[in-house]
This record gives sequence, C-alpha cells and structure tokens, in this order.
Amino acid sequence: MAMRLHLDPELASVVERARQRAVESGELPRGPFRPFQSRLSPQEAEVIVEWLRDGGYDDAIAQIAAEDPDLANQ
Repeated sequence: MAMRLHLDPELASVVERARQRAVESGELPRGPFRPFQSRLSPQEAEVIVEWLRDGGYDDAIAQIAAEDPDLANQ
C-alpha cells in the first residue's frame, strides 16, 4: 500500500522561512560538501562492524545505561 506524505501548507511555509533564515545567517551551510573519508583503517573498521553485528555494542550500551542512568541519554 503506497502512502503519500504531505505537510500542511502553513507548516511547510514556516519550515521554508526558517530554513531560509538559517541559510542567510550562516547556520545552515550550503553544499557541495567534501566526501566523507574515515580515519579508521580497514582493520579497525571491520572490528567495529563486527562488534555492531554480534550485539556487543548494544550490550555495552545497556550495561552503561544500567550502571549510570545519567549517561543513558547522552
């Protein structure tokens, strides 16, 4: 089932004006942006990817949240 999303016209107008003001004040930079280049070596990246895949990262976050709730939302 296809869904078509749309913004209320008034909200879209407010969003566009806010976006324009942010561009004018320099808060919203314009492209083009440089391509992202990781500083990690391929070996380091693979360790991180494996840690994410095997659930180790999620386990570490859960442990931190349990031990220090103030860090849970940072």
